[in-house]
Amino acid sequence: MDACPTGARELRGREMTVAELMKQVLADRVFFEESKGGVTFSGGEPLRQSDFLQAALESCRAEGLPAAVDTCGYAPEQELLAVARLTDLFLYDLKFMNDARHKEYTGVSNGLILENLRALACSHPKIWLRVPVIPGLNDSPEEIEAMAEFVRGFSAIKRVCLLPYHRAGIGKFQQLDQDYRLPDLAPPEPAHLERLRERLGQFGLRVSIGG
Repeated sequence: MDACPTGARELRGREMTVAELMKQVLADRVFFEESKGGVTFSGGEPLRQSDFLQAALESCRAEGLPAAVDTCGYAPEQELLAVARLTDLFLYDLKFMNDARHKEYTGVSNGLILENLRALACSHPKIWLRVPVIPGLNDSPEEIEAMAEFVRGFSAIKRVCLLPYHRAGIGKFQQLDQDYRLPDLAPPEPAHLERLRERLGQFGLRVSIGG
């Protein structure tokens, strides 16, 4: 697809082969080794290109590079588990436990996401759960406790990361000529985040703010 001649739409990114991607990744090998870090596949949703993702993860493994996958979990279970065998760490997003709210704000049910999290936790040893804290939407005591009850028994979940809501995405919506539904919503107060961290910690979970 060509870029819009009037400039109303702008193409971002470019197609790459796995070999081209790995050439860029390996150029930073020294940084990975010094920082003891690795490669994170994010997006968008990396599982939307699961064949490419698997091939890239296989290349990382062949090069001895640790790899993480950041996913919302909305993908066929077999694709998620195929990727899991090649992944050192999952960053797994969980936005709502309440299915009606999840449908309202994301457009889909959370049923597949929760079932995939359960399946992943039974087959993979290291998951960090990432929860965007959106004031007034998913930070009620009922929502937080439902989340804690669901994940507390999964030893694979090594950390719960509370991610404060921010407005950084407004510009992206404007570029796509889409309405941003929460333009006046303020980020959560630090004291509120600390209370949520303490409440989740009471369920035996390791919790951090940010990450």
